[in-house]
Amino acid sequence: MKKPVVLICVLLVSAVIIFSGCVSEYEVTEPPEITPAPQETSTTTVTPTATQTVDPIQLLSAPSDEWSSRVRIKDVSISDDGNYVGGVSSQKAIIKTPTKNLLTNINWPNAQFISVSGSGEYIGIADDDFVELYDNTGEKLHSYNTGGTINQIGVLDNGNLIQGGEKSPQLSAVGTKGIEVWNWEIGISNAKVLAFDYSTGGRNLLVGTRDDMVYYIDSEAKNMYIWSKDVSGEVEDVKISDDGERLYVLTDDNKIHSFDKYAIKNWEKEIDINTVEIEISPDGSYILTKPYNADDTFSFKNKVYLFDQNGNVKWMKQMGSDVGVIGISDDSKYVVISEDRDLRMYNLEGDERATYRLESQYGMFFVCLDMTPDASKMALGTTNSLLVFG
Repeated sequence: MKKPVVLICVLLVSAVIIFSGCVSEYEVTEPPEITPAPQETSTTTVTPTATQTVDPIQLLSAPSDEWSSRVRIKDVSISDDGNYVGGVSSQKAIIKTPTKNLLTNINWPNAQFISVSGSGEYIGIADDDFVELYDNTGEKLHSYNTGGTINQIGVLDNGNLIQGGEKSPQLSAVGTKGIEVWNWEIGISNAKVLAFDYSTGGRNLLVGTRDDMVYYIDSEAKNMYIWSKDVSGEVEDVKISDDGERLYVLTDDNKIHSFDKYAIKNWEKEIDINTVEIEISPDGSYILTKPYNADDTFSFKNKVYLFDQNGNVKWMKQMGSDVGVIGISDDSKYVVISEDRDLRMYNLEGDERATYRLESQYGMFFVCLDMTPDASKMALGTTNSLLVFG
């Protein structure tokens, strides 16, 4: 799950496809050629994360660590090895390390997002219109002001911080020294980046904008722009597989659109209830959906679907109350869903393996989730706490 925030933190046969008319005819002014800023080099050494055997019952028996907040935890993030856990509320942020808690003495005007790199070496925190990057000792490396609302951030293992928002440049990456590594402007003055996701290393990105468009871009290409599609609905969420081959878009008419990297549409699936979020396995083989009872009606069916890569329903679960968080482990062995106070862990076949009932001192319900690739450790935000399991 080690991808943008929300947050999902979280691997195909290449083919040469000849096609005509697959790229949108939507008239978009391509961004002007960019003169890349000097590239920053990184000496980060990425150590493969050891996979642990997970006992779901033991894992969800009780939190192993917690941090109390007077208000809701808005976002959480965890490193791949589980040693660095971050959470933010409106005015406070925390980074839990193996030895101490960091950044708790800083007051934020209106903190929104946090992202811990998979390596755990870098942490990004976004307020309304600026982001700050820290190392894992708590030292601030830089502050970057966008001049407009930020809607999402993600931090790569090399320390590059990607932000997407509502002011030009609507999408950009900033290195550890505060130098802009690249930026991409949509080419429409009132366009806003609502959501983005990126492949391993951050080279390929899938970007959803306010004007019902999705863009596939290559951050190492000259103009970055590869193709765009009009999905005929406001973009709610986007996801891209780790290898950049499988792309999924959720729109506000409750449709999931599946594309490949050549802009060919594989399938489109309409879900029978209001759906606001999707999570995918790293290889894009499975898609998990989150329902939302926007009108707070008694008759609403809180259905969670698990689709395969062809749009077929693997299983559906109708939950008894509102769904708070969803997630899929990187090895696709476990699915996590919360409803009201209950946090449930399932295997890929949909069999329930364990449940944790949220105690009243830890809040009313779950708000956000991130977990290590093997689901051996989880970070969860509630209405008043950051909880760590494992």
